[in-house]
Amino acid sequence: MAKTATRKSGSVQRQGRRAMPMPRRTTRRKAAPALLTLGELIAAAYDTAGGESFEVLKLVTSPQMTRVLGRRIVLEG
Repeated sequence: MAKTATRKSGSVQRQGRRAMPMPRRTTRRKAAPALLTLGELIAAAYDTAGGESFEVLKLVTSPQMTRVLGRRIVLEG
């Protein structure tokens, strides 16, 4: 249904616009990342840190690791 807009010279009918639906994208999903166990993660941290326990602790409990894994790792010992 047309709407009326007022101007100085009188009223003019204008047609409203309807939003078009978004086209569906058919993109492929990304491949799932490789699943790692906690032991494999700690072993990789030891390899990276050169066997230094304190450096491994800093790597595994870092905020970046928490963000990537979606979980917080707490080591006791």
